[in-house]
Amino acid sequence: MSSNSNHLPCASKIIRVGDEIAGPRCIYNNASRIAVTAFPMRELANVVFPAGPAVYVLQNHDSVYLGETLSAETRLIKHLLDPAKSFAREALVVTAWPDPWPNKLPVLFLQHRLFEVAQAAGLMNVVNKQTPTLPVVPEDERGTLERYFRDARQAIFDAGCRTFDSAFESQYRTILSATDNEEDLMGAEGAMQIDVPLHPPAGGEYELRYCGLWARGWPEADGSFVVMPGAEFRSAINASAHKIVTTRRKELKRVGALEEIPGSGRERLLVGVRFASSSIAGKVVTGAHVPSSVWVPRPHAQPILVMM
Repeated sequence: MSSNSNHLPCASKIIRVGDEIAGPRCIYNNASRIAVTAFPMRELANVVFPAGPAVYVLQNHDSVYLGETLSAETRLIKHLLDPAKSFAREALVVTAWPDPWPNKLPVLFLQHRLFEVAQAAGLMNVVNKQTPTLPVVPEDERGTLERYFRDARQAIFDAGCRTFDSAFESQYRTILSATDNEEDLMGAEGAMQIDVPLHPPAGGEYELRYCGLWARGWPEADGSFVVMPGAEFRSAINASAHKIVTTRRKELKRVGALEEIPGSGRERLLVGVRFASSSIAGKVVTGAHVPSSVWVPRPHAQPILVMM
């Protein structure tokens, strides 16, 4: 163990329910007021939640949603029926331990602070439609809430979540750079071409990594990006999304190139569309202010030769 730390050693305890390694588990520390309950979403019916207000994390391998609630069980059951949350494969619920918090101030504070860290880390795509607001915090409670935040961040990491801290760089996402912002400003006026010929380069296809959406395409030599028919667009548009998302979506719907997938919270692209850049393509498809790195090379996009 490294001794290069100003903190005393501490031990996180993991209580497992059942035999599955990735199954439900509770993480807590005797020196902390925080507990984290982590579990696969498919195991929700088998999880017993601590009482009281909670902040929670929904995630898959590349996307994350941060929420808060007075009742974790009730809220997560609703999310199971919400198409916009169907990407989630695992949930982590942060509560007070052993006694519940008397009000929502701690979880509102935690949601805001964790959202900030997730955005800054750039390890996952944060899919919240709205930025959580920082509640008014009495001066004499600020130190306590910051301690809750540090303990929650540690316990979430110990539970296996790498949204906020990781020894690895992101495979799918980078922090928004000046290049992406410039693409928005300079490429936004570039023409969108609808129903373009489809000639994907052998071995050069890209796929979208965001919220479980299915979308594929490829970059062109001039910097443009073609999105293939069948791509799924997230119906919701984040408040922080660039205005080009709304204008391009309206145009696609006007010409009948985008249709709703009933009950899914998604829309399907019916023809090939060329966008001015991969950054703009990603924003229009996801409805979010994402960088171009949401498009990643397909691992096995090359043709398969079958010898008879």
